[in-house]
Amino acid sequence: YVRSQFVPILAPWFLDFELRRGAQEELPEDEADPEWIGYREKISHSTDSEDSIRARTDFMLRDLLVCHPDLSLKDRQRSFTQQQRMAVFRRDGGVCQVAVKCDGAKVRWDDWHCDHRVAWTEGGETTVENGQVACASCNLAKGKRTQMAS
Repeated sequence: YVRSQFVPILAPWFLDFELRRGAQEELPEDEADPEWIGYREKISHSTDSEDSIRARTDFMLRDLLVCHPDLSLKDRQRSFTQQQRMAVFRRDGGVCQVAVKCDGAKVRWDDWHCDHRVAWTEGGETTVENGQVACASCNLAKGKRTQMAS
């Protein structure tokens, strides 16, 4: 999911989830929601089997998406195709568009990064329109700067 949308809502949602879970556990079994009963059974056996973990994760994800239906999935394609790279390179004239370490250096075809203008982790799509030429040093410096800000 798109990180900038996901991060601010995760802790409040989880705290609310736990409050609702606790409230469901206080109810007599005939009054509790059947899905919560199933979830309680999965967590009470403390099994680390793949099926148990998957069931718990699926239940929590469904609940998260019910509470926050506007969350966006990231583009499944992270890497630019060869055709997209060629189109970005030609459009940008082989010049680094990031320019945080260089002054817009001209790059060689075999030594450049095709970078997302809007980061893939922030919901940026892997399209020619969202791609840009970046020299390796600028793209790596940009990544470090973004990681430090997180």
